[in-house]
Amino acid sequence: MIRVRNFMTTEVMTVSEDIAIIEVAKKMASKSVSGFIVVEENKPIGVINEKDIVRAIMLRKAKVKDVMTADFAVISPNYSLHKVTKMLNKTNIKRFPVVENEKLIGLITETDIIEATRDLTKYHQMMLEVILAIFGVATAFFLFYFSPYGRSLFG
Repeated sequence: MIRVRNFMTTEVMTVSEDIAIIEVAKKMASKSVSGFIVVEENKPIGVINEKDIVRAIMLRKAKVKDVMTADFAVISPNYSLHKVTKMLNKTNIKRFPVVENEKLIGLITETDIIEATRDLTKYHQMMLEVILAIFGVATAFFLFYFSPYGRSLFG
């Protein structure tokens, strides 16, 4: 079974709940990301994304803690990729903090799942080609060996 641990991002972009919204917006723009995990002592306590930034501006909120989403799903690094894919399809969540022993160790996003699926498909295709090549060589050998020409050489 393919595990989240094999495909998660280990360098997770995090922010504190006390950071100013404007600083988060600048950090999002400079890092070209659409969200951060809000942590306290490396323990995830929330998530903040672009929609939350817009909401903060509309509501004139100044700090991350005022608009972050505190009700979020975390997953284990031992979850199967299939289980996370199902969770992505059932919810509107696009990123899951990966937590082990209550500490943030990674992040898996919709993009990570797509890339993992693409990589696994390429691997699968490569394996099929190898199997077909082996089968082709074996078939050619037996056809040649049992042909009249082969019998004259080996017989």
